[in-house]
Amino acid sequence: MQIAVVENVTHVKLRGRLDTHGVDEIETKFTASLVPGGRNAVVDLSELTFVASMGLRMFIGVKKALARHGAKMILFAPQPQVSEVFATSSLGGIIPIVDNEAAAMAEITA
Repeated sequence: MQIAVVENVTHVKLRGRLDTHGVDEIETKFTASLVPGGRNAVVDLSELTFVASMGLRMFIGVKKALARHGAKMILFAPQPQVSEVFATSSLGGIIPIVDNEAAAMAEITA
């Protein structure tokens, strides 16, 4: 996972699979990187190849924690298989999911 802060926005890039093992491996770091600072976050999913229900739970938990700080989280560039899981689970109704980083940054500032 890569993390960089740009203009009061934390940018995270996830790679690999958010299955049971993947979530166990990164959830604490992902949450600790985003929530305590209370900054808006954009999450690049272009190299995320799979997401299971535990990954959905992780995203929703972090989104709720950020909302308590008045911050937003936007997911962007999901691969087709990941996008299908998001559509099936209606995650887009909870967390904005956009096609690219420019759209994510525009959503953050809206």
